[in-house]
Parts: sequence; structure tokens; C-alpha cells
Amino acid sequence: MLALDWELPPGIAATVTTVTAPGNLAAHVNADPAEVIRHRRELVRQHQLPSSPRWLRQIHSQRVVDYADAYPTVEADAIYSSAPKSVCAVLTADCLPILFCSDDGIEIAAVHAGWRGLVNGVVENTLAQFTAPAERIRAFIGPAISNRAFEVGADVYQCFADRGLVDTMTFKPFSEQKWLADLPLLAKYVLHQQSCDAVTLSHCCTYSESQWFSYRRDANCGRIASLIWKK
Repeated sequence: MLALDWELPPGIAATVTTVTAPGNLAAHVNADPAEVIRHRRELVRQHQLPSSPRWLRQIHSQRVVDYADAYPTVEADAIYSSAPKSVCAVLTADCLPILFCSDDGIEIAAVHAGWRGLVNGVVENTLAQFTAPAERIRAFIGPAISNRAFEVGADVYQCFADRGLVDTMTFKPFSEQKWLADLPLLAKYVLHQQSCDAVTLSHCCTYSESQWFSYRRDANCGRIASLIWKK
């Protein structure tokens, strides 16, 4: 597990899993279903979670679902909760996991943000679920593909340019009509645009560090989970 360097209010905890602790947690990647169930049970046991995470059917959308309505068949890429003993979680393998918590610890959320979800508003839609103002919400951007490995084309560049998010830091020229995009930094910019300034980055690269699953490194890989919960 990743030790998060992220200050949280009392009663709130968060973690990010790895390829070995407890292993693949996704049931949709041609994995042995029994092994996935075993890993998910181990996750609950290791962290003494108050309940099992409510997994989503992630589709690179901008849809947010409330914890009460979250089930494995629900198509969404973010989960929000103000309920006691709730566990919000998302699965990733290069995309951004973003965890949210209000300063008072009453509201939490987890977001799966690929470049499409990020540019189409999944972060904004999640923040809109909070009763706390964005200035009173803290965010953690977990392990994701870094700009050293995230090569994108003109279509992706233009989508972010249309939102005023392109500069010399977020997109570095790589070859003709190709750029190296900094997805975590782009997410930080989006958060700052929404007045959410308390942003912590993990600075972990899923592509270059073997403790994470990476779809670009291996299309048949599993998925890690990023979780936040109320104890």
C-alpha cells in the first residue's frame, strides 16, 4: 500500500493499493473471479474497512453517483458520500485517481479521471455534489501515468487548449503533432480553476514504477484501487 502524504481530518482514512498488496481488484480484465473476490476481502480485512467498497462500472464519463445509489452495474466514474461508515473507491491503471474530503470530514468522494473525463467535467461534477465550498475541500491526486510516458495527439491537445489548460508545463512538444501531457498537473489546474487549492500530488508514475498496474505498459494488466473512507 502507498503511504499517503496527505493530511486528513479525524475519522477519515485513505489508501492506494499496489500490484501485490493485495493485487488486482478489477473483475473486468479477464482475471480469475475467485482471485478478485479474495483480493477484495483481503483489502477490507487489512484496513479494517467499515464496509466493502461500492465499486462502479467505470466508462470514462463525467457522471457522479451518490454512495446510496452505487452498485457494480451503475455506470459512473465518481462516487460521493456524506453517509457514515462509507467507503468510496475507484479503479485505475494509468488514469488519475482523485480523492476528495471536506475539511470537516463530513463529505468524501473518489474520482476516476482519464483525459476524457477530466476535460469533460468529472472533477467539476464531483465538487458540485459537496455542500462544502471548494475552498473547504482538499484533494489527493494518486498514482497515474506521468508526462514522461503520456504521449498524445492534436485531438487531446486541442480539447485542453479549448479549456485554457495548455501551457509549457502541461504539454511539452514531442514530435510532429505529438505532445507529452502532464495529466496530474492538468487535474491540479482544473481544481484550481474551481477554487479547490488544497491539492496534494503523489508524484508516482504508473508506467515507470512496477508497483502499479499500467495499461500502456501492459494492456492485459489488472487495476489498483484508491480509497477514502469514514472510519
